[in-house]
Amino acid sequence: MKDFILPLIAIRNRKKGYAVSMIKAGMKVIGRDSGPVRPPLTDLTEAEIGELAELVQNLPVAAWAKQAAE
Repeated sequence: MKDFILPLIAIRNRKKGYAVSMIKAGMKVIGRDSGPVRPPLTDLTEAEIGELAELVQNLPVAAWAKQAAE
């Protein structure tokens, strides 16, 4: 929880509407780009997408999937 959920909540809480932005960014991180959010919402910054990508890559499921693909 402290390694994934709490950092995820911290990103979500940075701006109003980031709950939606995070879902779209998360889809992009896993290779399923769903496009930008509609105004008045804003997309995550590139740095925040990087933070999210790191969180996702460190999930045990992501490590298992990577090994299975090799």
